[in-house]
Amino acid sequence: MLTGDAELQREDQRILADQIVYDRAENHLEAKGNVRLENLQGDRFRTEQLFLDLDQFIGYSSQSTYSLASNNARGDAQSIELAGKERVSLSKVRYTTCPPGRDDWFLSVGHLTLDKTRNVGVARNAVVRFKRTPLFYWPYLRFPISDQRQTGFLAPELGKSTKNGVEFGWPFYWNIAPNYDATITPRILSDRGLQTQAEFRYLGRPFQGQLDAEFLPNDDQTRTDRWAGKYAHRHNFGRGWSGQVDYAKVSDDQYLDDFKNNLAITSLTSLPQDAWVNYTSRVWYFRARALAYQTIDPTITPANEPYDRLPQLNLSARPPSRPGHPGLFFESEFNNFRRDEGLTGERLGLKLSVDWPFRKSYGFVIPKVSVYNLDYDLDLDPPQDDAPGVTVPAFSLDNGLVFERQGRFIQTLEPRLYYLNVPFRDQDDLPNFDTSLPTLAFDNLFRENRFLGGDRVGDTNQLTAAITTRLLGAADGVEHLRFSLGQIYYFKDRKVNLASGTVAARETSDLVAEIAARFAEKWYGRATVQWNNDIRETERSDFFLQYQPAANKIVNFRYSFQNEDFEQVDLSALWPVSRRWTLAASSSYSLEDSRNLESYAGFQYRSCCWALRFFARRRLDSEQQQVNDVLLQFELTGLARLGDVPDSPLRQSVFAPSKGFGSGPLR
Repeated sequence: MLTGDAELQREDQRILADQIVYDRAENHLEAKGNVRLENLQGDRFRTEQLFLDLDQFIGYSSQSTYSLASNNARGDAQSIELAGKERVSLSKVRYTTCPPGRDDWFLSVGHLTLDKTRNVGVARNAVVRFKRTPLFYWPYLRFPISDQRQTGFLAPELGKSTKNGVEFGWPFYWNIAPNYDATITPRILSDRGLQTQAEFRYLGRPFQGQLDAEFLPNDDQTRTDRWAGKYAHRHNFGRGWSGQVDYAKVSDDQYLDDFKNNLAITSLTSLPQDAWVNYTSRVWYFRARALAYQTIDPTITPANEPYDRLPQLNLSARPPSRPGHPGLFFESEFNNFRRDEGLTGERLGLKLSVDWPFRKSYGFVIPKVSVYNLDYDLDLDPPQDDAPGVTVPAFSLDNGLVFERQGRFIQTLEPRLYYLNVPFRDQDDLPNFDTSLPTLAFDNLFRENRFLGGDRVGDTNQLTAAITTRLLGAADGVEHLRFSLGQIYYFKDRKVNLASGTVAARETSDLVAEIAARFAEKWYGRATVQWNNDIRETERSDFFLQYQPAANKIVNFRYSFQNEDFEQVDLSALWPVSRRWTLAASSSYSLEDSRNLESYAGFQYRSCCWALRFFARRRLDSEQQQVNDVLLQFELTGLARLGDVPDSPLRQSVFAPSKGFGSGPLR
């Protein structure tokens, strides 16, 4: 018998009590008075009396309190039964993840089993009480007691929209294996019927993938079966080989507009069906690709749909070269362009380049000679010139200097001249499968080809004059400010254009200016202006501003304008107004059309162990009608989350990095 702050420790278990009676022959004990049972994982049980068989760790206790370290859960029970070190059964239990003294929500359970081997809790006759008010009753409830995935029903989803009415879904999660799982969600749409959604995910050492499917039989509004599917797979075969599949398809053109609630998704005009395999080494790059599209915009006629590429083959090579020595680059691309209506055929594009870079810390000079070759095999009826082609040489000289001035900041001045000469070769008889003019931007002033795509090589004799200045931190090299200004000067008219027989006669391009700045780690801004000096008007402008004084505070603003045909303002913000209340809002508004594109506003209230989020959303659908949604999410921390809400403005920052302007394989 041990009395007075008695303590007994065995392996990872420890018992403390006022009195411990130990039976050595039977290897069991009885503890009385302020009994505490603890383990090295941090789980604790407190009671007044405990009986325990130490061989099998089987026992029982009187009225007890408990706390679990794995998910910060705690509560009390009328009695506890121990069935081994990893399994505990409790009767007439209260369970919560709220901190002590704040029982904002708790489970009232007739019988609760906590299985640490499977990290799952099973409750029978469970009532969820919020502020002591009963909300839900479940005769059987299974929930995780750790971060590990568990098979079972997830929290229901509830919402309301103009197109679908009241929406209610109850996801079922199936943890098939450590690297396979699935989620199946039956959804009741009051204005349409019963929809089933399914998601299957898998993960292997060299691969991963996901399959999503949705099906709504006999839509109450269209009287047709509606469905959607998407498959994505990534595979690393090793030794430089890799592959990917991205395939999406829907039953009809209106599916995304009817069942999705994000403008970025509902505004899609086509869905890619893409598969490729790559090989990459120090010298060689090879890609074999099959690319098709499902056009879902009814305003696009079959003759204007994007071409399928069945197949597309790329092969390029760049042998290593020593600094100060010539470098060789070879690139080729074969495409078989297919479409139900319009011209079809095959295109083979080749490009061979030799450059000789001279680089120093204060500047660079890069002369370069390239040769383009395009050959076609067209499907013409009756047969005409079905094998047109062209060969075009090109010469460029890129050079720049870097001046620095030391001070509190390092200020640089970087002038750059880029000369490009591409002689005229008649290309009016060539088809146009995928070629367009790129949007003018600062980086685009130094392109070798005036066109995006592989059907045209633009003739020109031009000089780009540009200058960039930067402010860099003297200690850390962080860029605080960058300003760039540039313009192209043409020495002759350009006769190769998308429209046959036309001539581009302007002597200069638009003036392009870009600025980006970050100050005090709170403010970030970026602006681009394209100025037409001939008519003295702005052709295009983009202004971005972001203010983020703390990790949970952000304001994003964007203004975009283009050719008097597009003028839009985007604004999003997330701002705490008190310790628990946070407001969030986002809006995209077309100034050109004076109408809302997509907006939402709402609030979040977060307590110590629960949260409530409410949002109202309004967006423009494909029929140019405003669609309203009401979104509500209720979360009991560590137990369940009911409903869905928009992404936080912290994730929706409009200041994502700009997309570069590429021209495809042949540049």
